[in-house]
Amino acid sequence: MFKAVIFDVAGVLTEGIGRILLEAAAGIEGDLEKLADALIPVFMGGGDTDSAGHKLERGEITLDYFLSSLGSVEKEAWTILHPDSDAFFGDNLQPMPQMHDFVAELKEAGFKTGIVSNNVKEWQLAWDKVIPSRDLFDATIFSSEVGHRKPNPEIFQVALKGLNVSPEEAIFLDDFPAMAEGASAIGIHGIYVENHENAIAETRNLLQI
Repeated sequence: MFKAVIFDVAGVLTEGIGRILLEAAAGIEGDLEKLADALIPVFMGGGDTDSAGHKLERGEITLDYFLSSLGSVEKEAWTILHPDSDAFFGDNLQPMPQMHDFVAELKEAGFKTGIVSNNVKEWQLAWDKVIPSRDLFDATIFSSEVGHRKPNPEIFQVALKGLNVSPEEAIFLDDFPAMAEGASAIGIHGIYVENHENAIAETRNLLQI
């Protein structure tokens, strides 16, 4: 029997991050192909490796240090990734009201709720602006705070401990297949969010509500 539903932030509790990044990148000058090659592994890379992007999301290096490691595309990356930039992508994150309403509904129905998100500590303020009140969540797990990133099983184990549920009692929603599969690998029911309404309907069906 399911007791908890865990949500990713960007792309699940918000609109898709890919479109926002593309729009931000379109407004800058420079070699966008090189920029994409440098940044895609940060946002879409599987595993939990010693790459600079993964270290950034684990809180092991600063955003400034990461940007300085990008060489020829450092300036362009700073423009879209740094909170001090007028073109910072995080300022354009938009919440998904139906997901926020669903979180509140789950709480009212007696289910536990949580967040598991790969993030960067310098972006936390932007994340906080687009998630429902933290009071609606029984556990909020961010990669830069716990030192593990999805799809590493460890970050899901931290969430399960915080929620006091077993893997089989939890559902996890993420907009990247590799991350949902990472949760499924330890027994959590992973849902790949391609469409928010469909993901909500699938979760309702599993919870029988």
